[in-house]
Amino acid sequence: MSAVLAVSTAGPVFAQTGSPPPAAATSAATPSSADAFAVSGVTVDINGSNPTTVRDQAIREAQAKAWAELYRRLVPGGGNPPRLSDNDVARLVQGFEIDDEKVSATRYVGSITVRFRPNAVRDALGQGGGTAQYVEPPARPFVVLPVTMTDGRTILWEDRTPWREAWEARQPAASLVPLVVPDGELADAQAIGAADAVSGNADAIARMAQRYKAGGVVVARTELPAAGADPARGLTVDVTRYGLDGTRDSQTVQVKGGGTAGDLLTRAVAAVGNQLDDSWRREHTTPTGPEQTTLVRVPLTAVNDWVETRKRLAGVNAVSRSTLLSISRSEALVSLTHRGEPDQLAQALGRNDLGLTRAGGSAPLQGAYPGAPVPVAAATGGADWQLTLLPRGSGASATGAVAPGGGSTAPGALAPSDPMATAPATGVMGAAPRNLGTLPGKSVP
Repeated sequence: MSAVLAVSTAGPVFAQTGSPPPAAATSAATPSSADAFAVSGVTVDINGSNPTTVRDQAIREAQAKAWAELYRRLVPGGGNPPRLSDNDVARLVQGFEIDDEKVSATRYVGSITVRFRPNAVRDALGQGGGTAQYVEPPARPFVVLPVTMTDGRTILWEDRTPWREAWEARQPAASLVPLVVPDGELADAQAIGAADAVSGNADAIARMAQRYKAGGVVVARTELPAAGADPARGLTVDVTRYGLDGTRDSQTVQVKGGGTAGDLLTRAVAAVGNQLDDSWRREHTTPTGPEQTTLVRVPLTAVNDWVETRKRLAGVNAVSRSTLLSISRSEALVSLTHRGEPDQLAQALGRNDLGLTRAGGSAPLQGAYPGAPVPVAAATGGADWQLTLLPRGSGASATGAVAPGGGSTAPGALAPSDPMATAPATGVMGAAPRNLGTLPGKSVP
């Protein structure tokens, strides 16, 4: 039997006996490839005497295997996750989907997608001898545009090329940077054409990102003979990642020959995804541990300073929440919620051209207007840190704390997701919750 089911309950979840109720069985609204906290393609093969308990055991095993895969995805260097009981793992799970299953009286074979609760995962990563840091995934997926150059033609939507087919068949189970391949509908072709994709037309890129609510667009361009890929020659892919703030990161991926033409294209797709993941890991490492709040002063010397500061803060994944407490003509007081110490936060801010330094005797914060009350937090403790805008592209040192007035250049490899957002970062990662469910650590007979 083959099925795709998404299961959800409002209260404690017990063992599923047979098919879920009709209200719980829905088609997927958002692909798991668009969520870095979802692990798909988890296979299980369980034997037992009771079909119901065997299925429940299979789901618990799938959740444990998915947790181990997610840990390797998010932790630099991978390794083994901290030991968690079945109940502890179940608490991390937002829901599961049964993509395919075959059931007999004594055996259950299935493929399951497990989606995790982002904040619960962040809290669990550093517990029980876990890691001291992890990689914060993009808040939004990136749209991939597979462009094929054949006999002088640049093809994006006109034909379904082998390069595009390889991307559509991509298995996203181990992806850190979520990638979405457009369907190629009329609205896609109207949003961006092949020439605009290759040239990086800013307006077309923005339209495509907005259409898919994406954090950016990746153009993966390769040249194929009219007869298809030649496995003996290998393949070269030019990859350009466009950020919503106008940044552009280009790299070339070389894929060695061998196997069949289909194998070559599949390996090329995987190599591009790995390259994007590696770039993201280098620039978005975040400390684990509980969230804490740091008060910072933001000097304002120009009319647009606060707007630009807010845009850059929205692109810093290490900041789960930023709250404006007060603002005047000369400065603002902002509360930043983050993980790790302020010195570690400074490194993440620096990569997005924001300098975090110790305030060191700065003038007392003024109210928003003469006589206006100063926020209680400022009046009682003040802000020990100051946040300033750095020149675009300058960055700050990616190693060590940022000292007052210090910092060196280290441009980022990938732009954070949606730095042009008009609201502060919310810290809610991954796709919006769907109609999903989970099982407890042990079944109830």
